[in-house]
Amino acid sequence: MFRMSFRTLILGKTLMVGAVICLSSFAAPSSQAEPASCPSPIPLGLTTALTGNLALLGTQARNGVEFAVDEINAGGGIAGKKFSLTSEDTGASSTDALNAMNRILEGKPLVIFGSMISPHVFAQTEVVTKSETPFLVGATNAKVTAQGSPWLFRTHVHDGQLADLIPEYLVKSLKMAKPGIMAVADDYGLGASKGIQAALAKLNVAPVAVTSYAPSDKDMSAQLLEIKDKGADSLILFGRPADVTLVMKQMGDLGIKLTTIGNSSLVAQTTLNNLSAAEADGSYAIGGMIPQTSIDAKILDWSKRVLEKYKVPADNFTVSYYDTVYMLKSIIEKVGCDKGAIRDALAATKDWKGMLINYQADKQGDLAHMLGIYRNKGKMPELTGPIKESGY
Repeated sequence: MFRMSFRTLILGKTLMVGAVICLSSFAAPSSQAEPASCPSPIPLGLTTALTGNLALLGTQARNGVEFAVDEINAGGGIAGKKFSLTSEDTGASSTDALNAMNRILEGKPLVIFGSMISPHVFAQTEVVTKSETPFLVGATNAKVTAQGSPWLFRTHVHDGQLADLIPEYLVKSLKMAKPGIMAVADDYGLGASKGIQAALAKLNVAPVAVTSYAPSDKDMSAQLLEIKDKGADSLILFGRPADVTLVMKQMGDLGIKLTTIGNSSLVAQTTLNNLSAAEADGSYAIGGMIPQTSIDAKILDWSKRVLEKYKVPADNFTVSYYDTVYMLKSIIEKVGCDKGAIRDALAATKDWKGMLINYQADKQGDLAHMLGIYRNKGKMPELTGPIKESGY
């Protein structure tokens, strides 16, 4: 209750900060207000998984933040003051994530970017809140922004949105009535599975099987065979690129052909790179916006430049974190480097134009409310259409 009333107060008293994105390649620069309160350089912190079994995801956050920071600095920074980015590796454990955050806080950053790994963000939120530092994350567990911290904001879509929209699209548009559910057995996947089951119940559909697998599992054949044997006509799959790749390959090995839909891992380039066209073809995903599906030449060029620099294809998280840095830039140009003023401006964000979507803050600090519906044509994801969270 405190969180909601706090943000309502902010929204009532703070001028709206709906700035147009100031990417050099996407829009004209905004007017430069002298950020007199800013140090030189302006310190930023980032914690994300750069090693371990989550590194494939964590590097996308690093790539998005770093690519934007480098662009901004190359363009002269903010009124001549450049960003200084310090990154810490969280590894795969929540304990390591908290230790990484404590190291970042020692440098007294103006703003901290956290990863998309929800357990890590849960472990870090209290210490960041006590430091009164704006904390910008892509973590996808729906409860991340329900922790009551006025300093925490999320700029990527979350699994609460997916849990509603995936069943709705599967049942109403694809006309499937006997889905099986398979999810990675951690906060991310199990939270989504629970939400998916609740959404299916509202549609008067009961899953024929609900299964899960550990993040480190390499063999999901037992779960897949259970879903097949119980007569499923479709599979709702919720996981991360590395384990989703294994599931899709094992479906092919077992000769299991089901309409498959899930989160954006099913259409992520890092997944598709490790699947054959036959293994990938026909699967659906709903999730954050993927740049490779754009028809905008500037966005496709951006994707190419990111790939050339990092040798890893940009994905929806890369886009989200890249946008987040530019959003921060536009706010600092308006309010300077007072942490409280930055927090208030984030809470008041309305229709801020990013690369592929507009961002708008709600009362909990969620800013992303538009998602994409994708379908793999062989190894190439195609955008079927955008879909918005109810109310947006």
